[in-house]
Amino acid sequence: MEEFIWLFPIIFIFHDMEEIIGLGPWMAKNNIKLYKNFSTEGFALAVFEELIVCIILCILAFNSMFFKSLWLGAFIGCAFHFIVHFGQAIVLKKYIPALITSIICLPISIYIIWQCFAQITITTQLVISMVIGVLIVVINLILAQRLIGWFTINIMEKIKC
Repeated sequence: MEEFIWLFPIIFIFHDMEEIIGLGPWMAKNNIKLYKNFSTEGFALAVFEELIVCIILCILAFNSMFFKSLWLGAFIGCAFHFIVHFGQAIVLKKYIPALITSIICLPISIYIIWQCFAQITITTQLVISMVIGVLIVVINLILAQRLIGWFTINIMEKIKC
């Protein structure tokens, strides 16, 4: 499992670069508001915060099986995030920024998850810590979206004045 740990932040940032680069212009072109207060800079800050959490999880994953399974749960949450992008593209019936890297990253992520499960014995503690890992991703995603709005309102608007 340890051979896959540092692939998490690499896959994450590869995917999120497509979103950082493309989401703002795509939203403007398609007249779509995903967030009440959105700026590319705020989005990049949120991605940076998520990357820090990801790196911390990777560092901790080398310390114990609990943190390895927490890492695995977070990685599963990230893979599920790729599936959400497929759903968004299907609902909108068009390309969305994040679709191309989701297509690339999902099969790789499934392979990594499969290989990790092949190396571990599933226990109740493992399942609980994996669920906690998924919840960390979900809660952090909600906080990251709030960070986008906060940064856009409190920093970007003041810079424009």
